[in-house]
This record gives sequence, structure tokens and C-alpha cells, in this order.
Amino acid sequence: MSPSDSAPLGSPATNEADHAPIVRKARRAHAATSGIKTRFPSRLIALGLLVILVILGVATGLALISARDSMNDGLREVQRVEADLQGGLVGRTPLAALRQTKLHLRAAHVDFQAADNRLSVFGPLLRHLSWLPRIGAEVAAAPDVADVASETTGGGLSLLAGLDPLTAEFGGDRAAKQVPVQVLVARLARGRSSFDRACVSLQSAQRTRRLLHGHYSATLSSALGTFDRQVPRLVVLCHALALAPELLGYPRPHTYLLAYQNSDELRATGGFIGSAGILTLRNGSVIQHFLGTNILDNLSIPPPEPVSLYNGEPGWLFRDSNWSPDFPTSAALERYFARLDLHQTAQGVVDITPRAASELLAATGSFYSPEYRRWITAGNVAYLADYYAHWASSSGPGRYRNADTQRKQFIAIVAQHVFSLLRTMSPGRLFRLTSSISSGIAHRDILVNFSAPQEQALARLAGASGEINPTISDYLYVVDTNLSYNKINPYVHFSGTYEVHVRSNRWLQSTLTLHFKNVPAPPRVANYGLGPGAGTLGSPDDYADFVRIYVPAGAALIDQSGWTQRWSPGPAYGKTMFSGYLIVRRGQARTVRLEYVVPPNVFTWSRGRTYRLFIQHQPGSRPDSFGVSVAHDGQPRFTWTLAHPSADWTRTVPVTP
Repeated sequence: MSPSDSAPLGSPATNEADHAPIVRKARRAHAATSGIKTRFPSRLIALGLLVILVILGVATGLALISARDSMNDGLREVQRVEADLQGGLVGRTPLAALRQTKLHLRAAHVDFQAADNRLSVFGPLLRHLSWLPRIGAEVAAAPDVADVASETTGGGLSLLAGLDPLTAEFGGDRAAKQVPVQVLVARLARGRSSFDRACVSLQSAQRTRRLLHGHYSATLSSALGTFDRQVPRLVVLCHALALAPELLGYPRPHTYLLAYQNSDELRATGGFIGSAGILTLRNGSVIQHFLGTNILDNLSIPPPEPVSLYNGEPGWLFRDSNWSPDFPTSAALERYFARLDLHQTAQGVVDITPRAASELLAATGSFYSPEYRRWITAGNVAYLADYYAHWASSSGPGRYRNADTQRKQFIAIVAQHVFSLLRTMSPGRLFRLTSSISSGIAHRDILVNFSAPQEQALARLAGASGEINPTISDYLYVVDTNLSYNKINPYVHFSGTYEVHVRSNRWLQSTLTLHFKNVPAPPRVANYGLGPGAGTLGSPDDYADFVRIYVPAGAALIDQSGWTQRWSPGPAYGKTMFSGYLIVRRGQARTVRLEYVVPPNVFTWSRGRTYRLFIQHQPGSRPDSFGVSVAHDGQPRFTWTLAHPSADWTRTVPVTP
């Protein structure tokens, strides 16, 4: 056999050329088949993703539509809640109004919770759709808005649930039923856990609300505006209700130092401290140990420099201890004097003005005083307190060893009647009392300081702590302190204007003008007291005033005029303080004018886009008017005129880049 015959079948030597076309076709077919297999899964995946996106888009759209309907239903229920709270007492008892409020609030919560549940699933997607035209901002905000609404109404329901043990004591709709305050305090304590839950929910809603800062529709912007106005009040309320039993002496007594201030002789926190009381609250009942401030004048320390310089006072006494306009500072001094003079520690310090007493009588109602054989009303209580303390030939029926306490006993007698009226409560009186206290706090006629941190946090939250406001925006606080030792402040007319020019570099050029006019007081008032310099610098009807003006930190004075004696500027309470001594003679007027600049740090909170001014109101002060003018390069001037301002005031103005 030849070698060729013995070669294996299909070996290269005999078949390579013959099989080459077949091999090439096989390779091309394999390559083509591989391409089909590669492209087919990619297209399938892409198609699957497209289908999923379409389904997700449809589901998201349906969820948004459904959530929108639920949110609208909830908003309508919230509007009914607002109507119940604003006009709930008209034609209905307070308890009936609360019951109706709870029904609407529960319905709103169900609607908002349904919207929140639908949107929470799609939250990660929705928050990335702010780029959509027109609706993008609201679509991205929808999950947070639903969460805010659900948390807020849930907190409101918890708050009302905490009140159930309290309202049950009034016996349904019998608005006139009187319930002992001891019983009410004990029932209120039962709701502590519900009030705590309400605070947690409401504060959670506030944290989420701070994430919402886009440009929204008028409807959503209005709803968020309502939230910003009302929810902080609800947070204060839930904290106050949670701590109320403890503050009212349940289950352990609570002791307060109560300082009665006379605004006719204006001081930093409201007026001259003419008398005081040590109040012991036990289960809501009050026991008062009343005393004139002369009893508290046994101890003295070096006084503030203006008092020493202008009046020659050798020591600082309790009656003058409210020198600082920062109430925590003044309260610490009042507590210090009382502890060393009376050997008693007060857990709380409360300073009130005559206006606060009028507010409380408006809530409790007028009463007949057998001691003075006359009716005491909200309209005459301040006048009568001044009359019996300073002008009446007989101060009252009580006999005290201390002459100062003897002539001021009218205040103690009124307080005892008020405390007696508060021993029992009806729903109507409870509502009026809450409103009166809120009004007194808003007008700074009631200032409160506590030694316990949690209680002090409540005072701060409620706006009753009387601190120098820590705002980092533009700020103005004018504080008058009568150094005349007379009672003529009602006859000293005060007005002011503040003009500010916002420069393009965000420096503020400010001009403050203060106008004082000493209208002659009636002879009885004009002849009472000593006058400036304890009589050495003027007559009893002349007015001496040490004025302190607090402005933002870093402000620099350019020029000032009108002072009797100017003082050097300096830092105080995180602000810059301008100050000076002023004597306004009887029948004359004086004008103080200050020009200063404020650095751009007052714009850090808004990154230079918005100007904000906060004017703090001095307790007991009675300005005739205050004008504000804000100008910015290339923009119209904004102006406001405040007639008889009696509370803090703030405004914001947008400024161009």
C-alpha cells in the first residue's frame, strides 16, 4: 500500500483544500448566531426596563393623583378645624367646639396619612423630579408635605386625647359647671404621656417642614404659611400642658417670687418693683405671703454705675434689682436678694405689670371688694392700686408692722380675691384665662424665669423668658430707665423713627431718632417724688432717663446728639450697646439722634438675599408711635408706621443681588 493510501481519512495532507469552503461557512454561521444571541438579551432587557419605567410612571402618576385628592380632602377638614377654633365659642360650649374639632382633625389625619402612605413608596423617585417644568418643585416636595400634614394632625389628636380626662370633669356640655382646680390639675397630669407624644409628632413635623423651601403654588404656600403660624403655638401648648401640673404644685409644692412692677416709674423689665409676694402653689391652690419691698431692702450691694453716678446711691436694693433688660439676669438678682433677705429659695420668678393684672381680671371677671366697698374691674384695678398706694388717706383695713406693706395692701387683697376666683374653673373661664396669659406674654407684661432647665426651656419657647433676642439679623431694642424717683412716665411721650439704607455691599447705614416730650403731669403726680439726681439735678416733675439702645454686634457709631451726657459704646448680651443720660425738663422736649453702620453679618442667615429687622418691645413702655424706613439701592423704599406698639415687631424685605 502506498503512503497516500494509508493516510488517515480527512487528514490535512489529503482534505484541507477540499474542506476549506465548508469550514469558512461554518465559522460565518457561528459568528452570525453568536451576534443574534448577544443582541437579543440586550434588546429584551431594554424593552423590559422601558415597560418597568412605564408601569412605574403610571403607578407614580396614579399615586400622585390619589394623594392629591386625599391631601385636598384633608385640607378641607383642616379648614373646618380652623373655623371651629376661631369661632367655636359662638353659639356653642367650649366642650362642644372641642368635640367637633376632634372629629374634623381625625378625618384630616386619615386623609393625610393615606396620602403619606401612597407617596412614601415613591419618595426616592419623586425627590429627583424637581427638574420637571412648572410642577417639578411640588412633585419633589409631595412626600415631605404629606409627612408634615400627617405628623401635624397626629400630634393634634394626641394633644386632644391628653385633654380627655380634664374635659370629662365638666360633665359634657354644661359650660357653667365649676370644678375645683385641685381636681383639674390631677386630671391634667393623667394626660402627660399624650402631651409628650404630641410634642414629638409636632416637632418632627417642624423638622421636615424646614426641608421645604422651594417656589410653590399659592395653595401650598398658603398651607405652609398656616403651618408656620399655628404649629409653633401647638408645640408651646403641648409642652405647657405636660409641665402644667408640676408648675401648679402637683404632686409637690412649687414656690414663686412674684414682683409687682409699677410702669409709671419705668424700669428695664417693666417698672419699679413696689411690692412682692412669695407664692406657694400646692395642687393648684395658692398661698401668698405679701410684703412691701422695704422689707427686702435689708441687704445691699454696689449698684449699677449710672445709679451710683447720677443719684449717689450707696447700695443696690431688691426694689431696683430689675436693672438688666435681659430678664434671666434680672431674675437671678431678684432671686438672690430674696434668698438673702427672706432666707427662702424660689423655684420661679415672675414679674408682672399693671396691664397683666387687668388682663387677668378680664378673664376671671369683676368682683366686689368688701374691704374697700367697691367693685374691682379690669378697667380700674391699675388706677386703684396706684391711688391706694400713693394718694389715699387710708390705704385699707389691714394692719401691718411695715408701713410700706400697709399702704400697698390693696395689691395683696386683689390678689387674694383673684386666687379665690381661680379655685374653681368652668370651661369658659379656663379658655379666657389661657387667652389672657397668652396676651400678657405677647405684650411682655408677664415675664417668667425658672431654676429648672426644662421649665425654663418652656418659658423660652412660649416667649415669656424676657431674654435679649438672639437674632443675628438687624435688631433694635430701646430701653428706658426712669432715674427721677417719680411717677411721671405716663406723661412723658415717646416716639421714634429708624431709617436704614442697605448698601450693595450689604453694609447698613442706620439713623435712629428718639423724641421725648415731658407733658406737665397733674399737680398731685408732679409733686410726688424727688426728681433727677435725687433732687440735686432737677425738680420732681423733671424726667431723668438712662437710655440703652441695643443693636447688632459689630455696629459702629458715627455720630450722636441730644444727650445730657453720652456714654461710650460697648458690647452687651451679644449685641452692641449705645447709651446715654437724658434730662427732659417739665414742659420741654428733647431729641436724641444716632447714626451708625452695621456690618454685613446681619445677612448671613439669608445669604445676602433678604433683609430682616427685629424690634424688641420693652415691658411697660408706652410709645406713641414708631416709624421704620428701609431703602436699598435701585429699589423702592419700604415704610411702616407703628401706632402705640405694645409687642415685638419684625419684617423682612427682599434685596437685589
